[in-house]
Amino acid sequence: MALGQRQLFIYWRVADSDLPAALLALRDWQSRLIAHQPGLRCGLYQRSGSLEEDAIVMETYAIESAQPHPGIDEALLRHIDRSGHAQLQRWLRSARHVEVFDALPP
Repeated sequence: MALGQRQLFIYWRVADSDLPAALLALRDWQSRLIAHQPGLRCGLYQRSGSLEEDAIVMETYAIESAQPHPGIDEALLRHIDRSGHAQLQRWLRSARHVEVFDALPP
């Protein structure tokens, strides 16, 4: 299956000591999000090799589909942005920066 055209990449900072709790809360929320949004695929990444005091985390979101799909629409983008922020706000040390990319054709 292929990923839809429009995908989200969201990055933010958290204190290293708060990273385990923040990731636990985010993974729990992403599991509920996936259960209510067919085809949604979520990913979590941490910047490696950073010399900064904070951990930098990247969330990714895409729609997986057997047919061509436009990907993340505006309503889902807003929901992921607002709801994700609500899950993480107590640990955030920066804004959650939302980046929207469209996949290029092969």
